[in-house]
Amino acid sequence: MEKLIIIGAGGFGKVVLEHAMKEYDCAFADDGIEIGTMVCGCPIVGKTTNLDRLNGIYKKLIVAIGDNKIREKIYREAKKLGYTFPNIICNSAYISPFAKIGSGCVILNNVVVQNNAQIGNGVILNPGVEIHHESKIGNNVLIYTNSVIRTYANVCDRAWIGSTLTIGNRVKIEDDEVVPDGKTIL
Repeated sequence: MEKLIIIGAGGFGKVVLEHAMKEYDCAFADDGIEIGTMVCGCPIVGKTTNLDRLNGIYKKLIVAIGDNKIREKIYREAKKLGYTFPNIICNSAYISPFAKIGSGCVILNNVVVQNNAQIGNGVILNPGVEIHHESKIGNNVLIYTNSVIRTYANVCDRAWIGSTLTIGNRVKIEDDEVVPDGKTIL
């Protein structure tokens, strides 16, 4: 198995681990947990400031941090160091063979990405998210549970989309925009 370092060993990091460990030999890097600590059977092997040192052992990296700007910054720094970024995709997700998915994405349980949808890099799609055909999701976007992005919608970079909401057909969500839980934007 290839080695993968997961950045962030908090709650979301543990969720990512459950899916990543099916394919990878995983370890964590976390700035708030002591090196050597075991989290869900995986060691903390460093901090984000140690990525250059860890690159000799780990070539692949995934960022399991919900803050879009922090996630983007870590991916940018890791790319300069030569890391590659696999996608972690739950077995129950459906992704059309005609959809385009970037790198470093986490796509969880029962997500649907329809035909000709475009997903950028570093995107997190939580359980039950639907990305309808011809819609576009920018880089480092986070979409929470059971939200729907309708046809031709455009969710721009670093947007934060809450749970159980709908972004209507052809709606544009701007860079860094926050859409709270339960809203419908038509």
